[in-house]
Amino acid sequence: MIVYAIATLLTCLLAFIYERRRELWWLMPLAALPLAFVASVRWNVGTDFRRTYLPEYRALEFVRGVGKPAAEEKVFVRWAKRGTFGKTPERVQRHFVKVLGRCEPAYRALMEASVSCGIGLRPVMGFCAMLTAAFVFLAIFRHSRWPSLAAFLYVATGNYFLSLNIVRQYVAIAIALVALEFVFDNRPWRFLGCLLAAALFHYSAVLLLPCWLLGRMELTPKRGMPVIAAALALSLVASPIVHKVLVSVGADHYARYFRSALAEDGFEWLFFAINVCFLAMGAWYWDRAREGNRLFSLWYGMTVLGTVALAFSGSVPLMKRVNYYYAAPQFLMLPEMLLAEDDPKRRKWLAVLVVCAFVAETVVSVCILNKNGVLPYRIR
Repeated sequence: MIVYAIATLLTCLLAFIYERRRELWWLMPLAALPLAFVASVRWNVGTDFRRTYLPEYRALEFVRGVGKPAAEEKVFVRWAKRGTFGKTPERVQRHFVKVLGRCEPAYRALMEASVSCGIGLRPVMGFCAMLTAAFVFLAIFRHSRWPSLAAFLYVATGNYFLSLNIVRQYVAIAIALVALEFVFDNRPWRFLGCLLAAALFHYSAVLLLPCWLLGRMELTPKRGMPVIAAALALSLVASPIVHKVLVSVGADHYARYFRSALAEDGFEWLFFAINVCFLAMGAWYWDRAREGNRLFSLWYGMTVLGTVALAFSGSVPLMKRVNYYYAAPQFLMLPEMLLAEDDPKRRKWLAVLVVCAFVAETVVSVCILNKNGVLPYRIR
């Protein structure tokens, strides 16, 4: 955890200096480097690294006939012992070869290039980490009036640790964070182009298409709460309907999740409660926050839609992953709400309270529960 703490401190320090000396523009890309470097050089860190990315890469090496049998066997034998993807190494290998067929084009191209050059999986993970950091910090420095706090919250809200796990999806999320400005600039083709680029890393980026409507119709606090209440009511009958729709449109891969362990996760109370807290605070500071940042109402509307997705989490699998897209701007949204507080002393103590609360959450979720499998940190 010390590695993450040092990287976060360096990033926040550089962002803080930039806040005081705006003419030092070169501090913006420099601020992204500590967290990006830590993410780039890691190895076997993140739950999906072991479960998805490394086995996929070994399967591609097998398909291209350039892998090392010992390395492939080590991965496939380990999963065969667990029985998650098959009870023999051969069946596990066939499973991941099949998974390769569904891999998004941009990430598949990165793997193909790496396999062809024989340089291993690490450069692929490194490139994705750098790409994520580039877009996240571009969004921070373009759209936040308090970059140092936004950078801190990117880590403390768990988004950074999430990016170490759902690597491909978080590249898509990072691209989308920048794309949101095109909603308010009324540039639909640029917005769609960004979503297309994001979908090349994770097809689920198309779920952000409703954001364009949020730019045309605000989901204010008065409008948002009834929408969430209606979603909670509909969630009681949603499971069979959604499953039938997925099957009818040929999305059998996703329909299978209804019969998997993911369907047993239950209602995501914690994420739902966090979103409700953001919505309540946003409603309190609604007018002043909207005046201070043109994107605030869009971020608020996205939080409403993320909460709607979570309302279905008890009956439809993977709604938490939908919420990842819509809740991502929260580390940009919270500093704007604090700046909307007129009383300087109250703003100061609110900021201290927010920092302490999210430090405590990070200690519990990362240090104690090890969510996303980011501990222990290792580079080999």
